[in-house]
Amino acid sequence: MNVLLPVFFHSAMGGLHRHILSSVKVLIREGHEVTVVCKPGPFAEEVEALGGQVMRTDYSNEDVTRVIDAVGTQSFDMVYAQPFDSRQVGLAVAETHGIPFVLVIHGMYYDEIEQYHPSVSRVIAVSERIATHLVEHCPAIESKLIVIPNGVDDAFVPDTTSVSSERVTGLFTSRLDADKLFILDVFLDALEDERIKSLPIDWLIVGDGTQREKYASRYEEALEGTSQTMDWLGWVEQDDFPEAMRRADFVIGPGRSALEGMALGKPTIAVGSKSYQGLVTPSTWQDIASTNFGGIGTKYDGYTSGRIGDAILELMDETTRRELARFSAALVDEHFRDEAAQRLLLDLLEEVRQEGVEEIDLVARYPHIRYDQLHARRANRICSWKLADREQRLEAMREELETTKRHLDELRTIQSEQSAEISQLRLALQRLSDETE
Repeated sequence: MNVLLPVFFHSAMGGLHRHILSSVKVLIREGHEVTVVCKPGPFAEEVEALGGQVMRTDYSNEDVTRVIDAVGTQSFDMVYAQPFDSRQVGLAVAETHGIPFVLVIHGMYYDEIEQYHPSVSRVIAVSERIATHLVEHCPAIESKLIVIPNGVDDAFVPDTTSVSSERVTGLFTSRLDADKLFILDVFLDALEDERIKSLPIDWLIVGDGTQREKYASRYEEALEGTSQTMDWLGWVEQDDFPEAMRRADFVIGPGRSALEGMALGKPTIAVGSKSYQGLVTPSTWQDIASTNFGGIGTKYDGYTSGRIGDAILELMDETTRRELARFSAALVDEHFRDEAAQRLLLDLLEEVRQEGVEEIDLVARYPHIRYDQLHARRANRICSWKLADREQRLEAMREELETTKRHLDELRTIQSEQSAEISQLRLALQRLSDETE
């Protein structure tokens, strides 16, 4: 089977990248061919190191045209696409060449699926509540929907050695970008909690991004006057990630990172970009997993300050940590190992390949597609004009305000000079009055 796998991302590395690399690794191991369409960078290099082919693109309109032309010269059996820009490329290729199209949805978004669901062979959701979220938005996809949870690589296994210490190490991991602000703020809530400040915790921070400088300052300010320490590890390569996590007594993180911490036998507090889920325990894990460990929710509206502090306080008990460590590792082995998840994916892709697709009459559909394209372009132009006009008006207002400010400054200067002259006159009058007396 020859699979085209388009993927779009903003950050250099993250959970999405690890999800794709796992699939690429297994597909190649099973004798299939994989071509990944992605941005240039370390991710593309890792795909090639695994034996996959890469078509690099910046996803600009002009360059995507080049990629589509290049793809057209090859023979693919399947498109397995990630959302957004990559889905647009994959869907165009699948419809044009009459091959199956499979889409995977990782979080709380629809990716405009109501517009193109007839062309989709299957939709994979990585958790139950994400699946429910999609069906509520587009009921027509229910029969095509399957849940395949994220899995954890076999490199993430518990360390049998355990050393007791008076101090506790907590590891916080996340991308430090604007779409992760909720996660970053919840961790800040932990650091600012007066109950937590007095605890002997050494913090490890794994991750990097555009918000690092701002949040590093806030985190370090929160630790001032405490005995706690903070060590910034930055981006950690996947091969080195298990060893970094093994240094921790507990983990705070979203999605796949939460699963990886659990696989290592670490008590884990799940907090994702859409919700705080809390400590993963025998009584909470099913609800937490159904959100993909925080990928579904209402962000700040669903969080009360102090909740993460409550979970950390629970983890200060060594017996509790030991019990949750055993539970977490066993849970991942039973439900979230990567081999089982990838086997489900392979079986699904083979099933879809054998089913094939109904032939699409592109000639009949062309007027509708062309209309949508022209309409979208016109709407974009109108939006651009309005934004440009708004920017011009804002610039005019800025200039007017600057002019007003200059006039006020001049008036203040004149007023100050007049006040000084008046003061001098008063002094002169006072001296004259004194001399007269």
